[in-house]
Amino acid sequence: MIDLPRPVPPHDAHTHTTFSDGRNSVAEMVQVAEAVGLEAIAITDHVRPDTSDIDDRIAEIERVGARSPVVVLAGAEAPIMDSSGRLGISASQASRFKLVLAEITGTTAGIATDAPASSSRLMDNIFETLTAVVAEGHVRVLAHPFNLGRFEAAVYPDDLPRSRLRELARLMARRSVVFEIMNHMCWWFPSIPVGEFTRQYATILRIFGEENCKFVVGSDSHCAHGVGNTWWSRRVMRLAGVELSQVVDLSALA
Repeated sequence: MIDLPRPVPPHDAHTHTTFSDGRNSVAEMVQVAEAVGLEAIAITDHVRPDTSDIDDRIAEIERVGARSPVVVLAGAEAPIMDSSGRLGISASQASRFKLVLAEITGTTAGIATDAPASSSRLMDNIFETLTAVVAEGHVRVLAHPFNLGRFEAAVYPDDLPRSRLRELARLMARRSVVFEIMNHMCWWFPSIPVGEFTRQYATILRIFGEENCKFVVGSDSHCAHGVGNTWWSRRVMRLAGVELSQVVDLSALA
């Protein structure tokens, strides 16, 4: 019998467990990571200003990781609170994790809520926000960047100015902040066909790759069944010409 191919790259940089809004435990997620042939997995449950169980999360991740051949990273996904780039995680909290992801959420003020009526001002908010997050230095990964299609003032990949994308990409490369290629990215853009969205997003990836920005791949799985499912990520990487040499070795971050 010929083995099925492993996920490519063999890591999952974005997963959730019962410590936040996931359905399975850390142990169950890591078990599936081993089963599907991953070399590394990051447990990146949401951390918000009122999160009080960070000690328990890190202890459990380290306990499970010590018993697994898979490299298991203690991570966190922090919300971007507003258009100033303020994060829902403190510097001291962020320093405790191996991998911190920052995400624009449905409550990010100035982008998802209370967005300016002017499209040019909204674009300013988007890029000034991400620039501030990257420059601050508390995060290693921008989670599912430009996930802007479900907000009241929806923005699509083709709407984003190429010059500003390149500026952000150069800053990310200088600050070693990584771009996540999230497998379920199309969920954020329900009003356009998957094929069209894939084409548009590949253009963004191509720009960031050309500016020497690095990538990680994540499933954003909220249950064990989705761990390592990065088929769309690989599809859009091929379309964008992103090489595996441009993808960070997640296990090295441990």
